[in-house]
Amino acid sequence: MANYVIKEMPEGMGNGKKGRIFPKMQVYTEFDYEKVVELIHTNSPAFSQATIRGVLDTLGVVMKNYLPMGHTMKIDNLGVFSLALEFADEKAETGTQQNASEPKTKYRHVKVKGVNFKVDKKLIKAINKENSFERIASNPSPRSPYSLEERQQRALQHIDKHGFITLQEYANLSRLSYSTASRELSRLVADPNSGIKAKGAGSHKVWVRNI
Repeated sequence: MANYVIKEMPEGMGNGKKGRIFPKMQVYTEFDYEKVVELIHTNSPAFSQATIRGVLDTLGVVMKNYLPMGHTMKIDNLGVFSLALEFADEKAETGTQQNASEPKTKYRHVKVKGVNFKVDKKLIKAINKENSFERIASNPSPRSPYSLEERQQRALQHIDKHGFITLQEYANLSRLSYSTASRELSRLVADPNSGIKAKGAGSHKVWVRNI
């Protein structure tokens, strides 16, 4: 279950309509490089983490070398990458010149502004098929709307689907604070009838089925 909040667009934005509202994804965690490598390895254990790092690092090098040559890069089920440019000289943006006799194009040097990403529609379709979205308050209550038994079952369902659950994922599913979720998982692990056990340690600790 994913969470979202309702936001209101400031006046004067979005077709000039006042008070236009829109859903915004509730983001709890930004996965760093090492976590992404770990997650890829967990979903495809045939590839070692060293191999995954090598592929990701090489992908960055290939993009750096070939995007500036006028190529775009399409990765199936992910999307298309291309370069976005901007003027490197402020004069080109304002259209002013130091000397009117000099050609206007003299100042039109450009640089890379960023990398555009157009998502593959198949990825969007797959995400919508496998997930549902639940609205939460902008300032969610510290008390979970689910009973302990319901939180336990939601965790087990997540484990059955994904193979494991992280502390942050349990906190999100249960609508608990990070610290409260950590204490509750410890109690569930201590209960031999909970069906949940811990695996790993530190930042790599996850919870799996106690089979």
